Amino acid sequence: MRKYIFIIPLLIGCLIISHIQTTEATNNMNQQLLFFEQLKTNSLKYEEVQNIKIENDSGQRRVFSINDGFQERALRKVVHWLNNSSRVNGTIEISSKNPSNKMTLKMANDEVITIEPAYTCKVEIMQKTCTAKDGELIVSDNSQKIQLKSQSLYDWLIVGWRKESYGPTKEELLEEALYTRYLNELEPSYSDFFMCPKIRIEPIDGDPRRHIIFASALNYSGHHGGDFDKLTFSVRDSNLTGLQVTNVKVEKHISQEEIEKQCQTFD
Repeated sequence: MRKYIFIIPLLIGCLIISHIQTTEATNNMNQQLLFFEQLKTNSLKYEEVQNIKIENDSGQRRVFSINDGFQERALRKVVHWLNNSSRVNGTIEISSKNPSNKMTLKMANDEVITIEPAYTCKVEIMQKTCTAKDGELIVSDNSQKIQLKSQSLYDWLIVGWRKESYGPTKEELLEEALYTRYLNELEPSYSDFFMCPKIRIEPIDGDPRRHIIFASALNYSGHHGGDFDKLTFSVRDSNLTGLQVTNVKVEKHISQEEIEKQCQTFD
């Protein structure tokens, strides 16, 4: 009798473990489809990309990581272009065994996505010649592939990534410095609004000593999985009256389109 009492809990434990393993396998299978499901609905999120690796046939390579605030811009670009790409219907062009340029996306759920130029090939006099199709890309994982058209993403994959700077430009540093100066004039409750700062300056009555500044930024806490809010305010900066802050507003839960517009630094 004691043997049966011992065996029954053991069997129940085995069944529970088996159920958990089956559930995890199902979840993993669903996660593998997540990228392409989001791509089909133009709803990819840059936060779900851990890093992007680019390499070409000349041996050049570079990695852009979500953990680097400046490199994150490249992830935003790629996801923006993917979400705005169009599907190429019909037969999928071949991908080259040795593409001139190759992009690899490492996703947060451990998916690995490959993006490379689409090639069209011809065989003439026993010789095969392959040519990249301008603006067209093949996106694939281990089980499926689709062909997309995005001239901006194609150009960046071929050339643009090599021109990405390794830090902010002088203009961007100046913009951040000015924004921080004016943000300090607000109450401490606004101190979280320093992500993707933008500044627009206009002279007052043509006087170079007096300006009105229009400033905006997102809350950094939204970067960690929450909703983004947008702060906007104006400042009159004059040698006669000093700094006067007006029109302080916070727009709650802004749309993805507004987020991209605020942080966009590309065409």
